[in-house]
Amino acid sequence: MGAHDHPSMALEANMATTLDVMAWEIELAGARCIFLDKVIGETMKSLPVEQQGMMIEGLHAIDLLSQHLTNLSAFARTLSGDSPETAVAPVGRAIGDITLGALADRMATAFGAEEVAAEVDAGDVDLF
Repeated sequence: MGAHDHPSMALEANMATTLDVMAWEIELAGARCIFLDKVIGETMKSLPVEQQGMMIEGLHAIDLLSQHLTNLSAFARTLSGDSPETAVAPVGRAIGDITLGALADRMATAFGAEEVAAEVDAGDVDLF
């Protein structure tokens, strides 16, 4: 059973860790933008010239999104470094709201959810 299946999980993390994990996920999304930019750029070469204009607009949008994500990541990393160790965020409910299972599981694991899930669900069977 994935950590994202426990929206009421009492999972907490200090703000520095929370912001660092968020920055890492933003960077992963940025890397996917770079991959998408490359794929669209290669695909564009095979299109007729009259259709390439629309693809160029798409490439500009992807580039802007990539820059946007890079700056959000830098912002989160700076906040992470400046956050006091005593500041704590209740991340369990927020992770429960993430609908992308792999993302929720990665983030929950980064916050130590496996230990919490083991305490909460010891012996439970997950059927779907």
